[in-house]
This record gives sequence, structure tokens and C-alpha cells, in this order.
Amino acid sequence: MKRTAWVSAIALAAGILTSVPTAASAASPTANEVHNTGAYGIGAIRYVNHAHTPGHYDALIPAGLYSGWPHTSALYVGPGFCVRLRGWNPDPQHLTGAQILTNIGGEGEWFLSDLYPGFDARALPIGDAGCRSGTSAKAEPPLAQRVE
Repeated sequence: MKRTAWVSAIALAAGILTSVPTAASAASPTANEVHNTGAYGIGAIRYVNHAHTPGHYDALIPAGLYSGWPHTSALYVGPGFCVRLRGWNPDPQHLTGAQILTNIGGEGEWFLSDLYPGFDARALPIGDAGCRSGTSAKAEPPLAQRVE
């Protein structure tokens, strides 16, 4: 009888541990969170004004997951990629038109607008047709602005 109780306790503990969300989790969306809807990881920057090296990011948002933070300040677009960004207006069921974030000259960081409660982001190879269709970075109101 004791052995059965011990095995049940281990199984319960394992179930609890595997359900704990990570930094980039599949949790419900929150204010200004980013959902990676593509097949490539996207670099996320939690706080733009903290000491991080330009061209680096705080965490990688894996395909299909969320940034996991209540507020994501910026995205990193690596060499050879663009990001199609769509705002939640006001929630993930009502998306804005796409804004294409490119990395002219190599790589780039893009501030995310606080006007939207969150974003769907999809990284694509720069030659993909999805990198050419969408609104320009000057769309009103912009979803993101390039960090200069």
C-alpha cells in the first residue's frame, strides 16, 4: 500500500512540474505580449532601456509560443529575415493589417507600440513573398518603429 501511495505522489509531482510555464510559454495573452505564429524563433527584448548589447535579445520566442512577459518592449530581426507583425485589435481574434519589419543592413531592433494589447509575429526568410506584402513601416498608427 505504501509503495502505491509513493508512486502516485511522484506522478502528481511530475505532472505539476511539467505544467509550470517557462519564459516563452503557451500561456494566455496579456498586455503587449508577442505570439510567434511562424516556424522560426524571434528575438524578444523585455526592456529596451536596460543594458543589453544592440543586436542581442533577452529571450527567443519559439515557434507557436508567447513571449511570456506581460510587456514585451521590442523585437529583434536577424540577418536574412523579416517579421510580419499584426496587432491584436483589441484581442487575438481581431488582427490589424500586417506591418513588415525588415533588417536593412544586417539586423535590427524594433520598438513595439503600446497602442495594442499584443501582437502576432511571424519571421520569414527575406526572399519570401510575405516579406514584400503588407503595410510599410510608416503605416498609421505604426505597430512598431525601428530602434535607431
